[in-house]
Amino acid sequence: MPSGEMLKQWQAKVRTTPEVEQGPLTVERAIEEALTASPELEQMRQRIRAAAEQVRQADSTFYPRLVVSEDYNITNNPVFALMDIINQRRFQTDIDFNNPGTQQNFGTGIRGEWSLFEGGRHWHDRRAALAQQRSVNADLQAARNQLVAKVTEVYYQWLQALAFTGVAERALEAAETDERLGVARVRAETALPSEVLRLRARRAESHGNLVTAQTNARKLQAGLERLMARPIQPGEVPDPAIHAAGRQVADLQRDSGQDVEVALNKRPEMAAVRSLIQAARERVRSSQGGLLPRLGTNAQYMLDSRNLGTFADSWFVAVQATWPLFEGGLSISRIQEARSRVKEIEARGEQIALDIALEVSQATLAVRETAEKIQVAEERKRWAEKALAEVRQIYSKQAVTVDSLLQAEVAWNQAEVSYTAALYEGRIAQALLRRALGDFAEGVALTTDH
Repeated sequence: MPSGEMLKQWQAKVRTTPEVEQGPLTVERAIEEALTASPELEQMRQRIRAAAEQVRQADSTFYPRLVVSEDYNITNNPVFALMDIINQRRFQTDIDFNNPGTQQNFGTGIRGEWSLFEGGRHWHDRRAALAQQRSVNADLQAARNQLVAKVTEVYYQWLQALAFTGVAERALEAAETDERLGVARVRAETALPSEVLRLRARRAESHGNLVTAQTNARKLQAGLERLMARPIQPGEVPDPAIHAAGRQVADLQRDSGQDVEVALNKRPEMAAVRSLIQAARERVRSSQGGLLPRLGTNAQYMLDSRNLGTFADSWFVAVQATWPLFEGGLSISRIQEARSRVKEIEARGEQIALDIALEVSQATLAVRETAEKIQVAEERKRWAEKALAEVRQIYSKQAVTVDSLLQAEVAWNQAEVSYTAALYEGRIAQALLRRALGDFAEGVALTTDH
């Protein structure tokens, strides 16, 4: 389907999606909807069905093959014409072998073939197909693990952006309050008009920060809508303050070495590559079967007629054994190619294992870092709030300059942003650690809370 048509279908879906009545969107519901709607997972499911069909195709090689055929021929070639005459049981001793005339034949045949032994090739091809099927199943679990982590990450980034929007709104309200205080001081002739100008500049800057925060929140919401394949209704937008309250990062003293071992046993990517290695080794054994003898049988029953009036029947049964003694090195080359594939996949497995170990180590360190950052940011936020309240009170009594107030405003705003960022970075770090450990694979609880 052309990309333009797919875009039109999605836009139509956006326009026709009904209002969701389930309240604010939770991360668990976002994950469930993304898993259901994901085109990537649907591709993987179709690959699994295709792999199952490959197993059935491998199974079919163990069964006899039965073919029905119909043919018609007309010829004046002496050899073929005589064959038609003989098959129709019309041979006479006075026939001119050099010129038997134009002959025609209507033939109906049933042919059966059964390969009894192919050097074990069919058996190993079937085992390779089964291993390939297990690998595709593991790929589906790996894709699910990645998708759940991605939805969780984008969801908390969206909440973080919504929280930043709230911080920016409070900063704008504070700037407007400070501007009103400055105007009152100018009217009381206790401050210069330049103070009001600086406070207005601060208010304009806060308004610009709010616009930026709102835009970032909308961008991240669009990203989450892409993962869920539907628009998010206004009533579904969650309150970031509720999600941020009481959130802490657990497992600060994790043993990264032990986590790596767990991940290597749990991650679907490792299961997939192990199945691919097994499939490649089975293909080596299948290729080696090309050096062994082959045994097969075939049988045929034919009906031949000159004019569809009278039919003459015949049958044929044969057992055939072949042994390829020389094929220009074809079988040896296939074996070497299959062995190279095994080494390639084994090297890929080592690379995946190293990548997983690095991912787990980095994710573990990120969890520890975010836990410490939350504690530091919380303390910084508490002192910044106290400092701002004191400076604002003193400023209202005309005991400090506007510079002190602006500095306190900036410090408080930065502390609020740092604390909000740390909270959601902690949730994202936990999700990435669980992805590194393979917790989001099939059969694992969707919740991201520990």
